[in-house]
Amino acid sequence: MKKHNILTLAIGIMVSLVPNLEVRAQTDSTLPAPNKPGGGSEKMLLAGEMFTSWQNVKIDPYHGMPSVTTNSFGSNPAYPTGLMLMPLIKLTDRLFIDVQVQVNAGVGASFNEGIIYYHVGNGLNIFTGYFQPRSGMYEGILDDFTNRYASIPVGMGIGVQSEAGLGIQGGIQCGYSKINYQLYVANGPQLVVDSTGATNGQLTYGNLAAINMPKAVGGEIGFLPFSNSNLEFGVSGQYMPSTGPNGTPLANISTSSLAGYLNYYHVFNPLMIRVQGQYEYTQTQKYNLYTNTSDTAILQSAFNDMLSGWFAGMTFRLSGSSSTFLSNLELGARYSQLTLPQDVLCQWGQKPLNQTTISLTYWFTWKAPLSIAYDIYTQSGSPTEKVFTLRGMWFF
Repeated sequence: MKKHNILTLAIGIMVSLVPNLEVRAQTDSTLPAPNKPGGGSEKMLLAGEMFTSWQNVKIDPYHGMPSVTTNSFGSNPAYPTGLMLMPLIKLTDRLFIDVQVQVNAGVGASFNEGIIYYHVGNGLNIFTGYFQPRSGMYEGILDDFTNRYASIPVGMGIGVQSEAGLGIQGGIQCGYSKINYQLYVANGPQLVVDSTGATNGQLTYGNLAAINMPKAVGGEIGFLPFSNSNLEFGVSGQYMPSTGPNGTPLANISTSSLAGYLNYYHVFNPLMIRVQGQYEYTQTQKYNLYTNTSDTAILQSAFNDMLSGWFAGMTFRLSGSSSTFLSNLELGARYSQLTLPQDVLCQWGQKPLNQTTISLTYWFTWKAPLSIAYDIYTQSGSPTEKVFTLRGMWFF
């Protein structure tokens, strides 16, 4: 599961407290509108999720090697057995605190998010803290219980990750249409310098104290053209002018990330169809690789550091069926691809990784989905991996 999400379910609760915060294309048209308490009637709301999964993994025979099959309960890296708590604290009618803490079995607790919001007025909110910038629709929208597929698309997670900073966000009504936006400045990523070369060129996020470094700038704009909000498309990006402290060889190396997404649903009674997709990439300026940030002894040169990924998926649900059982079933199909640097100088680069997913989800309630998924991972020069996943979640 993605760990850092500014638009997690807690933000959905904030929408009920703060008017005109934002509008997104629906992720589940069967979800009822949240209750809207009167001003000052609610001081703290505690939302959260419980999740667990079971997996069967089979690696096909390859170059004379036998097949390998493993079974595990609760160790799925995307959805391990765990609990996520997302308290939203209302300090005043305009000031809010959003916190996210996750506890996983065998791993312990982690602090995922801590944000302070100030509601200035219609369509404008100021925030600061440790947050997940918007990077397309997947992060913070489809990364938890609204992800029908019970697995993470391999092409996601290569863009902007959690950072410390401040910004503004909100939603604007434009006639029948709506616009969502976010603009921010943050500490930004830093380039990894590894004397072994194994991780050279990767980026690290979550830098709480980025001393003597410029700031990253980024944002997103999303457009919902129709009054029923059944279609949303948008673009997001971030630019970091320097991936290392001033006075080091990394100071002149920049990196940028860009993502474009689409989220659409429509009911052709009795069938509800949903289409979702996203493309994103991260490009770091060509540079020489060094043994450390202060030594200009070149390990390798002219490194082309670019990685990209995408996914496209469609779900089908007989929401208008007279049968309760059939109306609660949702069938999904998705394809995703991850492309890492192909440069021979990149030790962590590899051939494109492809993922095909078929899933079936039963919605006991809109808070409690049970998903079955079958993933096939293929990659040139590697054995095919097949993963069967059973995942249960409960949102409260």
